[in-house]
Amino acid sequence: MTSPSEGASAWAGARRLEDRALNASGAFQSLLYDGWLLGYRPGPTKRLRCINPFYASTLPLGEKIDYCAAFYAAAGLPAVFRLLPFSEPSGLDAWLDENGWGAFERTLVLRADLAAGEKRAPAADGVEIIAASEWEPLVADLLDIAPDARPHFAERSATHPLPHAGAVVRRDGEIVACGLVKLEDDHAGLFALKTALPWRERGLGRAVVAALLAEARRRGAATAYLQVTSDNAPALALYRRFGFALAYEYWYRGRDGERR
Repeated sequence: MTSPSEGASAWAGARRLEDRALNASGAFQSLLYDGWLLGYRPGPTKRLRCINPFYASTLPLGEKIDYCAAFYAAAGLPAVFRLLPFSEPSGLDAWLDENGWGAFERTLVLRADLAAGEKRAPAADGVEIIAASEWEPLVADLLDIAPDARPHFAERSATHPLPHAGAVVRRDGEIVACGLVKLEDDHAGLFALKTALPWRERGLGRAVVAALLAEARRRGAATAYLQVTSDNAPALALYRRFGFALAYEYWYRGRDGERR
């Protein structure tokens, strides 16, 4: 039988990867509540507006959940939990399931050794690596950023404390594929990977990933990571080509009408 200390040790690397992913995502609009990180940044990115139960709890579980539900109601956001294999307390997922918080959107966190993947990486022809401050306004349409959210989108990039760079592919002056890399110590996270619908299945996504990983190596990164929903078979096939493998997974839980 695995002791609590052994279990914590087994997930230590995953916990640190979670730290990096949240840092890279800009999880700065949040409240720390008895070991849970309550993100409340409005927008489509659920991991930045959800309850992340990372660390040990001291308060009664029912009391904490009532507090969180009221907090998100006041913020005008759905109350959504993001559950990980190392969420605290260990019985939280089962409690939520038994009390009507349905699971949705299973997501995989993948990790790759950049040195091992370098030899089999495809070419990155036609991809421009540019400063993130230039990248943000260029990709706003492709990423479906609402017009009223674009000033904040650009501001977050300008003030982000971690090194980062963007990638774009242009066709006839139009941005048709993009991606972003953010670095912390020797890890590089890939984000905002998207190809315009008419240009899919032409190798542009593969070229963007290859270019971002090459940029990460150039900047001294040894490990890359990314997040992808478990049902995105084309993306999973692409990432496997670069040596990405499962590090851990997470899933969301919400009440009826709030699973979004």
